[in-house]
Amino acid sequence: MCGRFGRYHAADVFAKIIDAEVSDRLDDDARYNRPPGTFQAVALLNPDSGAVTLGPAWWGFIPNWAKDTQLSPINARSETAPTNKLFGKAFEHQRCLVPADYWIEWQKQGEAKQPYAIRPKDEQPFFFAGLWSKAARLPDDHPAAGQVTFAILTGTPSADIEHIHNRQPQAMTADGARQWLDPDLDVDQAREVLEKERYANYEAWPIAKKIGNPANEGPDLIEPISG
Repeated sequence: MCGRFGRYHAADVFAKIIDAEVSDRLDDDARYNRPPGTFQAVALLNPDSGAVTLGPAWWGFIPNWAKDTQLSPINARSETAPTNKLFGKAFEHQRCLVPADYWIEWQKQGEAKQPYAIRPKDEQPFFFAGLWSKAARLPDDHPAAGQVTFAILTGTPSADIEHIHNRQPQAMTADGARQWLDPDLDVDQAREVLEKERYANYEAWPIAKKIGNPANEGPDLIEPISG
C-alpha cells in the first residue's frame, strides 16, 4: 500500500482546502485509476515565498543523487521515514500533499485478491501526506528528469479497514493537511500531526478486479460489486 488511487474532483476544490495555487502545467482530468510511474498532482510549499502550489510530480521517490530509477519507492513507512537515510531529509524539510478521493487496496482471499475502494466516511476530498525529492540526475530521456518526485506515507490501518490490509496511506484531515506543510514543524511535531490529524473512520466497498489494469479507466471501476 498505497499503489493505486483515484481523483475526480477538480484541482481547484483541493486548492481551496489548503489555500493553494494551481499550476498551469497540471493535467486536471478526472482519473479513476492512477498508477505509480506517472505524473500526479502534488501540493508543495515554496520556502522563499510561502506560497503553496498544486502541480505535477512523478509518483516514485527518486533521490536527487540517483542516476537511474532502480531506487524509486512509491511509499514510505511513517514509523521509520524520519530516521531512514533515503527519507529522513525529506521528512524534515520536503513534505508534500497528494490530493485524492479514494484509494484502492487488495484483500487476500485465499489464493485470490479482492480490490476495495476506500475513503474517509465523510466522503470529502482529502490529501495523503507525502514526501518529495527532485530527480536532479536522471538521464534527460527519462520523463521525470529534473522533476519533483514523491512517495506516499503509510501507517498502521484504522480498526474499520484493518481486515482489508495491514497498512494504509496517511489520509489527512483538512486541518492536518495544512499543518503538514508548515515549514516550522520539527520532526517530532510532524510525527504528531500524522498521529493526531489522520482520518479515523473509513468506508470501503468491493470493486471489480479490472481496476488492476492501469489501462482501464472510468467511474465504473469503483462501482460496488457483491462481496
